[in-house]
Amino acid sequence: MRKSAITILLAALVLMSIAGERRMDQTRLRAQGGQDKSSAPRPASGPTQQEQEKHFSPEIEKFVETFKPGGEGVEGAGGSRAPSPEESLRLFTVSDGLQMEVVASEPTIRQPLNLHFDERGRLWVVQYIQYPFPAGLKVVKYDKYLRAVFDKVPLPPPHHVRGADKITILEDSDGDGRFESHKDFLTGLNIATSVAVGRGGVFVLNPPYLLFYPDRNKDDVPDGDPEVCLSGFGLEDTHAVANSLHWGPDGWLYGVQGSTTTSNVQEKQFLGQAVWRYHPATKAFELFAEGGGNPWTLDFDSKGRIFVGTNIGAARGLHFVQGGYYIKNWPKHGPLTNPYAFGFFQHMAHSGYQPRFSQTLVIYEGGALPHYDGQMIAGMALTNRMQASHLVRDTASFGTEDTDAVV
Repeated sequence: MRKSAITILLAALVLMSIAGERRMDQTRLRAQGGQDKSSAPRPASGPTQQEQEKHFSPEIEKFVETFKPGGEGVEGAGGSRAPSPEESLRLFTVSDGLQMEVVASEPTIRQPLNLHFDERGRLWVVQYIQYPFPAGLKVVKYDKYLRAVFDKVPLPPPHHVRGADKITILEDSDGDGRFESHKDFLTGLNIATSVAVGRGGVFVLNPPYLLFYPDRNKDDVPDGDPEVCLSGFGLEDTHAVANSLHWGPDGWLYGVQGSTTTSNVQEKQFLGQAVWRYHPATKAFELFAEGGGNPWTLDFDSKGRIFVGTNIGAARGLHFVQGGYYIKNWPKHGPLTNPYAFGFFQHMAHSGYQPRFSQTLVIYEGGALPHYDGQMIAGMALTNRMQASHLVRDTASFGTEDTDAVV
């Protein structure tokens, strides 16, 4: 039991850990700026490859050619041969008593961004292959924080320009811990970030839209065109779009909004950094809480408390409470929606491993791994690490204290 449980847990965190940090502004610009075509999204049906690659207006193309980013850069990353899945396993150091296994890999799964287990134990994977530029749109302007302004708002499926993103279902029919069969539930999506199964179909977060694909007979084929449940989520920064759908214990569907995208959903305007929720029966949309680094991932513990990943410093994330206001960089991320809120809560205080940061996390309470029960386990892509941490009471919130480097 211990082996199978950690296999699923580690596989989930490994697959999701590519999601959180913006890998540098240079990566985003170079991908289509004429300097490095290798990372360009592969085109789906629709526009030709040449048309797909023209993501900038002529003025922005000139800007990209001369852009000098700060930070770490991407030099030295492009020439290395990618190891096979089996070779990759040998490069990991796993905590004593645990074992890591490959449950799915390329070419079946490429650029996985979000995972969801359904009631049959199947794994739904959102493949973010279209990243970083939406198909069919052109960047006509960047602000000083590299938030893009596009030439138009994309239409929702089925009237959209088809992108390369897809949602794939993996199944382990014989219970050996490896997903031996797979099928695509949806293809041709365009900046799809999350999936959640329930209420007679499949919810797909495809900014600027939250979509519902009915599948009442559960044959893994949509019964028809999707319903647009919500619209207005921002697209200015595909590192920070709405993400991480998660069913709450109250029947609401929860999600997270990243830092540098502007949204106007059901007449609620907010500039990034939020936990939000949608009620499928009443169609209501609410901002649950605001602020918080570049929020990515959301998990509930057994008491219904919300924890969210981050991209800030030596921190393990945030504990969000309903109506709470959390850390904001006012010039970059704008004001809170309440003009009478004069402050905010910080990230959970942290002690332990300092290099940044946990952009994806789970609160483990499965019981099969007693050593980790009740701990937060975080994927840290920038430092090639999975870190376990105790949650300790800190006034009305929590702090984190590191325990094991799981991987």
